[in-house]
Amino acid sequence: MQIYADVTGREIKVASSRQASALGAAMFRAITAGSEAGGYDSIEDAVTHMASLEKKTYLPIPENVEVYNQLFTEYKKLHDHFGLGDNQTMERLKRK
Repeated sequence: MQIYADVTGREIKVASSRQASALGAAMFRAITAGSEAGGYDSIEDAVTHMASLEKKTYLPIPENVEVYNQLFTEYKKLHDHFGLGDNQTMERLKRK
């Protein structure tokens, strides 16, 4: 999670549920049912009543963010060099 925070430069909050995907599906099903049938009328209501977060959050570490930004800049240069324009290196490699 720390790497995600550093790469994105954003705070990462983690769902407390080990089955977050299933819980998300259940929340949307509860919205489909609507409040009159025991569900919820919005995703915000469903999240408020059905979900929770772990207490620990992951904040980006500025020094790490800078390193990842530098790496991404180099990656984009490599992508453009090998994947675009007149350079046929990737096309030749794909044919092998």
